[in-house]
Amino acid sequence: MKLITAIKMIEEREKRKRKTEKEMRKNGIFLKNTAKESSGNLKDEQKEQKNLVHVQSIFPQDDIVALKVKTREAHVREAISKAVYFYLKSAHEDSS
Repeated sequence: MKLITAIKMIEEREKRKRKTEKEMRKNGIFLKNTAKESSGNLKDEQKEQKNLVHVQSIFPQDDIVALKVKTREAHVREAISKAVYFYLKSAHEDSS
């Protein structure tokens, strides 16, 4: 019984998500690109409306621990985000 309830909840969530995406496309918001200077701060970036992509990767645990220590972040998501922003900023400065 619990499995059926969980499946129904997931289906309803997906239905609402598709409806929201359809409305966003209809209003021209979904493909809108907000080009602002990246400050590298994850909290500031989350406040801005952006197209987000879910990414899943596999890393050796030693690399993740080293990355968390280097970025001084407690969570993997924030550590990877900070590393990516730093890399993109450095790559942009190198190409200039």
